[in-house]
Amino acid sequence: MDRKATDAMTRDEELDRLVGDSRFLRYHEKYVKPREFNAFDVLRYAEYEIRHSNVIAWLLDPAGTHGIDRRFLEWFVDRARLPGELPPEIVRGDGGQTVRVARELYYVDVTIFLESDRGRHIVAVENKPSPASPEHYEQARAHLERLRPKYSGHRHHGVLLSTSRKGIEGEDRHPEDPIAHVSWRDVGVQIKTMIGEGAFGDRNVAAFIRQYLVAVGRLIGPEESDTDYFRQLLDDHHSLLKHMSGALGEERGEHKVREMVPDGHAHYRDTVVRLVKDFRQEPGRLRDEVRDLLTSRGIETTIRGPWLNWELEAAPALGIPWCIRWVLDFQYRQISVCLEVPSHCRNKEAVKDLLAFVRERPIDRRRRERYPMRADGYGYYHVFNHELVADEILSGKSAEEVTEAVLHAVTEFLKAEDSDYTRINDYFQCLAFRPEAAVATEPTAAAVAEEAK
Repeated sequence: MDRKATDAMTRDEELDRLVGDSRFLRYHEKYVKPREFNAFDVLRYAEYEIRHSNVIAWLLDPAGTHGIDRRFLEWFVDRARLPGELPPEIVRGDGGQTVRVARELYYVDVTIFLESDRGRHIVAVENKPSPASPEHYEQARAHLERLRPKYSGHRHHGVLLSTSRKGIEGEDRHPEDPIAHVSWRDVGVQIKTMIGEGAFGDRNVAAFIRQYLVAVGRLIGPEESDTDYFRQLLDDHHSLLKHMSGALGEERGEHKVREMVPDGHAHYRDTVVRLVKDFRQEPGRLRDEVRDLLTSRGIETTIRGPWLNWELEAAPALGIPWCIRWVLDFQYRQISVCLEVPSHCRNKEAVKDLLAFVRERPIDRRRRERYPMRADGYGYYHVFNHELVADEILSGKSAEEVTEAVLHAVTEFLKAEDSDYTRINDYFQCLAFRPEAAVATEPTAAAVAEEAK
């Protein structure tokens, strides 16, 4: 609704409209209503690719401690509609079939071996907890190329597991290596169905799976058409929230905001107070505060909407100026940092060679979840991606507290010797190092001899 449409409404009418908004109820459910314990939240595993690969491999293994035998395996293989024509009897396990599931075999996320007197097959699964991209399919094909000479007696099949509802059209009919696609959304639906049917009989397993289903929900996020519901909520109720925001800045501000909520909606008072605090955060203001901090450290930045960009220090020496850049993304719910490579760089061959090198020699093998090496849907390749400031810091606090916490987080990221920022800069500076340039700055042998005299 246009903001001007609220001018003719009383504040009580505006509040009735707010609490009746489905997006407000969703906000209340997610951020104010007490959340249940979830082990994945405590361990901060919900967003890590390798953790999801571990669980998927466990579910696919009929001998796993989950107690569901082949049920998830058969669903997964059937759902993939493997273009390599995996025979139905192989899917069903006819002929005394043996199944082996491996993790990180020759860098493949999950490898399934299906062997029986009806045939020997290998299914290589590339797991990407992100939307499907052409680069992901290339990775899946690279897996098949590595596996073929090592398992020449098997038929090989490739699967991409991504958060996209559908794969990229035509990839399943590729002339050389067709790759099937399975959606994490469908995985979530299947797990939920199995929970409802009581497939996980063991009490401890069932509790684990229920918590994992919540983690999957956060992995896939809301439907694409609803990803910006929070910003829409703020826009549609801007007049009321701006009025309440003014009261929040006064003495006994929270109490005054609570008094604005009539008794009929008293159970939403905490939610309204938090929403008004979120409204006051203003990502643009935080972006400008951080920009001043970066400027004081000699880092020149540019602003593009909610993004703050600056060039990787080693990019010019690598021959690709402004083709590798840092990006800070300021949103209401989080502030994230990434290192991206635009696909439209002039020196495309140099960029292609660089990305291939980084794939083969990861910047940090221990934290692969932060180094996705994937392309988004807008022509940018993400080498590194990390949530720098999370919702628990940005929400429900005063603007001064949030600003202080954000500036501290950015400072630590920039200067800590063990931070990803330091590690990445050192990595690319090593790639850009030229011995001949270094030699030119060293004293010559004759000069050293003369100095010794």
